[in-house]
Amino acid sequence: MAKKKIVIIGGGFAGVFAAKELRRKMGKDADIELINKDNYFVFQPLLPEVAGGGINSSDAITSLRLLLKNIQVRLAEVIDVNFDEKVITVLQGTKRMPVEVSYDQLVLAMGQTADLSRFPGMTEHALTMKYMGDAFTLRNHVIRCLEHADVAQVPEIKKRLLTFLVVGAGFSGVETVGEVKHLIDKSLKFFPNISPDEINVKLIEFADRILLELPASLGEYAQKQLEKHNIEVLTGVGVNSATGTSAELSTGEIIQTKTVVATIGTGPNPLVEKLGLEMQWGKIKVDRCMRVPGKEDVWALGDAALIPLSDTPTERHDFAPPTAQFAVREGKQLGLNIRRVLNGWELKEFAYVSQGSMASLGASKAVAEVNGIKLKGFMAWVLWRSFYLSFLPGFVTKMRVFLNWTLHSFVPRNISLIEPPTKAATKYVHFRKGDVVFDRGMIADGFYTVIEGGFELDFKDAETGKHIHREYGPGQHFGERIILGRDKRTGKVKATEDSVCLWVARDDFKRFAKGFPMLDEYFKGYIAEKFGEEAARPKKD
Repeated sequence: MAKKKIVIIGGGFAGVFAAKELRRKMGKDADIELINKDNYFVFQPLLPEVAGGGINSSDAITSLRLLLKNIQVRLAEVIDVNFDEKVITVLQGTKRMPVEVSYDQLVLAMGQTADLSRFPGMTEHALTMKYMGDAFTLRNHVIRCLEHADVAQVPEIKKRLLTFLVVGAGFSGVETVGEVKHLIDKSLKFFPNISPDEINVKLIEFADRILLELPASLGEYAQKQLEKHNIEVLTGVGVNSATGTSAELSTGEIIQTKTVVATIGTGPNPLVEKLGLEMQWGKIKVDRCMRVPGKEDVWALGDAALIPLSDTPTERHDFAPPTAQFAVREGKQLGLNIRRVLNGWELKEFAYVSQGSMASLGASKAVAEVNGIKLKGFMAWVLWRSFYLSFLPGFVTKMRVFLNWTLHSFVPRNISLIEPPTKAATKYVHFRKGDVVFDRGMIADGFYTVIEGGFELDFKDAETGKHIHREYGPGQHFGERIILGRDKRTGKVKATEDSVCLWVARDDFKRFAKGFPMLDEYFKGYIAEKFGEEAARPKKD
């Protein structure tokens, strides 16, 4: 049998464990490649610990290349899949040029994204807890609020800085609010102008109780423990909207705050939405073997897929839940099924019964249900830590996390405010004579205004086939035609002398143009005049 090319899109639990199982079962009989936008695997259950400063951010991630030995890892962004041609189009490298990757078997494991669009202002002002950057941002934000509150002169501003809202009381929300409160409590002795009585932490849940995934008795215990540590729990209440300084609850109450953390609101990955596959509840529909109906060589699993656990599923509980526990088992089963299909064997349906669930409450307390046995308090917390410690990939990572946990039991948490430099939406870019600014086929990255020097553009008109040459000097601009019209550059621009441009990032330029109708009209008129009416029309999705 000729070697088959198996491509996995997504480097989360599902994608990683599918890749590992495929390599283990297929050996050298298949070329396995995993495509991911980051070159590391995130151990998501530990993100609240990162946000609370309990462990370092580097301890919750592992290099994909280290984790997936003898598997090709491609750092790239997938922008399209042609199922008929069995070709994936990705953007990779410094030039972000589209590159085609062929496959024989394709695995979709892209997960889901945070989607707060239903709540006005939440997308712009709420913090999320989906990625490693989110956890690190939340940690820095909490420390920054304490720093500013310590020197605040206006009582209203100080109160706003010391009010923290976490929206959603599932596992992520409960663990996040517990870790954030623990970070604050451990740090207050370093802020002499802040009294513990001034700290206001709220957990908001629209359902009638927290931790719906666990038995009611454990949910009640968890709520009492949170309230014992001065975390106000509001159930039966949602958030309608948010601004940079407040949040409006479903009751109409306006809470003045600089911190809204949303652990609610998920949506399909943008790539999944454009693939044209059958969807339900924002997920790809698959059969019980995790194969996409009508696509014999396409599979989906993890948070991106709706995997039935029975032959006649109707309710949410009839499908695999979006947890790491299930994603790991799905990955292993899918690896076996791909091997089976390549060998002409009968496929095996996915079946798994959860072994239990656990949630850390902070301050050395947790709740857990394991094989029907309910645990709470310190012993549940020890079990929670032991389970996730055993789950971490690699002995070195396990040791680092264990030592961090042990150390933080005796010493204060690090409250150094380490912030990466803010990336400006605009910047000056220097070019030497002959440097290529962009070339045909590249994805449009931004808009350019010439400050010094000169540039030339060469491209072929798609309709007439006529070659067009233009030159640009100080005060003139280029790059807007593709941003406002199409996706890919159709021409080549290079510097005719040593030059300087003011560069505006693509999305910022589009927002700016849309926010100023006169500016938008100017660019449309300019494009129509210079390149024709067709070029001025926006691309249809």
